[in-house]
Amino acid sequence: MRRKRGPIKQRTSQGLVRNTCSLISMSSAATDSDLYWLKSIMKNELDLRPPFLAGIGKKRVIMRDELGNPIGHLTLSNRWSGYEINSFVVDENHRGRGLSHELLERIDTSPTFCYTRDIRLQSALLKAGYSRAFLPGFIATSNLILARLCIVLCMIFTFDFRRLFHQIKNISRYKLYILDD
Repeated sequence: MRRKRGPIKQRTSQGLVRNTCSLISMSSAATDSDLYWLKSIMKNELDLRPPFLAGIGKKRVIMRDELGNPIGHLTLSNRWSGYEINSFVVDENHRGRGLSHELLERIDTSPTFCYTRDIRLQSALLKAGYSRAFLPGFIATSNLILARLCIVLCMIFTFDFRRLFHQIKNISRYKLYILDD
């Protein structure tokens, strides 16, 4: 169902093929500048978790361009009976090149689910074999409720009311997608 592909390739004017990005694990090769980049994007994207939750760990993937600059990122969180994609970012200067598909193909855990209201990500999830669902299951939903409650409290305590109100206002627009292999 899901196939693993190599780096995205692009033809040069001489007809040669060169890699335009590569993937590395944030846990093994992330830098402070990667974390700064991620926090700056999370600060501006109100649908994402608060920037202080950005971090480096085992279940994070970062995509880099040929110069080594970060251009994409995803974070998976264990929700007991599955993994949630809770941060998914492609740099706005690199959108529309299929990088979200590359990031999704690097997920090696199952079941995996994602809540999003971004139409581009919804399309990428469907193309990657995810299906629309209502709930991820009782155990995962229970874990999600606890996790979201903690995030809401953190947004209140850090005075991130703009993000909190944005997410509450748009709560009905978030759609769930699940991949069960």
